[in-house]
Amino acid sequence: MDDLPMSIAGWSELHDDVLEHLTSFLSLPDFHRFGAVCRNWHSVARQKRHPPRQLPWLVLGEDDATHKSKFFSLEENKTYLIEIPELQGQRLCGSSYGWLFTLDIELNFRLLNPLTRKQYDLPPLPPYNSHNNITTYVKGPQSENYFTFEAMQLSLVAKAILDHDPSRSSDFKVLIMYGERNRLAFWKLGDPTWTLISDAYIRFNDIIFYKEDFYAVGCCSRYNEIYLVNTGLSPYAKRVGPLVKEYDTFTYLVDYLGELLIVQRYRKVYKGQLYKTEKIIIFKIDLEHERYSEYKPTEGYSVFMGANSCMTVDPSKYPGCKKNALYLTDLPQQVFERHGSKDLLIYDMVEGSFSRYYSTAHYLPASPIWLDPNY
Repeated sequence: MDDLPMSIAGWSELHDDVLEHLTSFLSLPDFHRFGAVCRNWHSVARQKRHPPRQLPWLVLGEDDATHKSKFFSLEENKTYLIEIPELQGQRLCGSSYGWLFTLDIELNFRLLNPLTRKQYDLPPLPPYNSHNNITTYVKGPQSENYFTFEAMQLSLVAKAILDHDPSRSSDFKVLIMYGERNRLAFWKLGDPTWTLISDAYIRFNDIIFYKEDFYAVGCCSRYNEIYLVNTGLSPYAKRVGPLVKEYDTFTYLVDYLGELLIVQRYRKVYKGQLYKTEKIIIFKIDLEHERYSEYKPTEGYSVFMGANSCMTVDPSKYPGCKKNALYLTDLPQQVFERHGSKDLLIYDMVEGSFSRYYSTAHYLPASPIWLDPNY
């Protein structure tokens, strides 16, 4: 042992500045291994001051055999199993700034940073619809009079997003689409309950934090309507911008280098079981002048989108990432539960072509979601 340049104890006593620098070179799975070495290294990992720059990781749910969380690295084209106890038995409802929104079978709603393991307990969720509340949920078979906990875990929250990174400031807000009609509600740290937004009565498809404001999009009378969501002292949702014609699609809001886009995803049931995307149309939205136009970006940047807050990356910095592309996950779980989940696609915004970034022989048992490990 005397011939070794440094003892194990010596490695564990390295100064925090040195250890923090080392973490900047680690991939997501190696980062978790780093935190498991000893108490000092675990403490440094929890601070995560110098994260490595990586492409978003795809969270694939829980492995049935090991109950570890499954992560897919696009850069390495490899799936990893990582033990994160806080994710066991959870349904993922959203992803923002490297944080995940989790919902367990008892409908406990939390905000979790899977790298630092820090989490916030969020208040009980609003009722699924006007006819029930949390006390009417039961375990066991579904009936006409009761909603099961299992059904609510899949359906109660369609999407959740943040306005800012909780790692950098406690002054953050959460916006959710929830319940039977995808209503809107928000919460900020210190509030005992959710604040419901009652102004808008359409069914929403997506929400986004764009230029320091929340926005939502939904369909009404065959048109997509965009709403500005105010979460101040007198909360409201107000329709803004143009009405965008909708043709039986699923609609996303995307922040593309400061431009607000609507992405319409045309899908049909394939072979009676799986949804299949057949066409995508992109519109650039001019909120000020209330107009829109079809858009084909040529700046080269790509977008990772789905149940997560959309993430725009420069493919020139990441080998294997296609330029001018949309990396799409499947629809929220309450939608694909009836038809399976395999529709994980890359859409070339210039050529209008499709390819796959992740293939599986069977449909996925959980809603996949992108996670940004760079925060």
